[in-house]
Amino acid sequence: MHTKSHKEGEFATSDLYFAAYLQTAMVPMKRTPRNGNGKVSFVFDTTVVNIHELRQAWFSQTGKIAALPFANNIKSLKSICHMP
Repeated sequence: MHTKSHKEGEFATSDLYFAAYLQTAMVPMKRTPRNGNGKVSFVFDTTVVNIHELRQAWFSQTGKIAALPFANNIKSLKSICHMP
């Protein structure tokens, strides 16, 4: 999974499933830039949440989110990835 701190107060990832998890955890998404190859990054606002706690919960498989909103967020983010 490719993740990185972006600007102050931002966190970026190219991992669609982790991005869907963050969205479901109510982390506001700021933008979805593309690199030169067309790959999408998902940039989140970290000023309102503790991204490190959410990331740790994701990797330790202890994060608790609702399944249906998570699935819907995956579909929504996939549509962003496939937009021209």
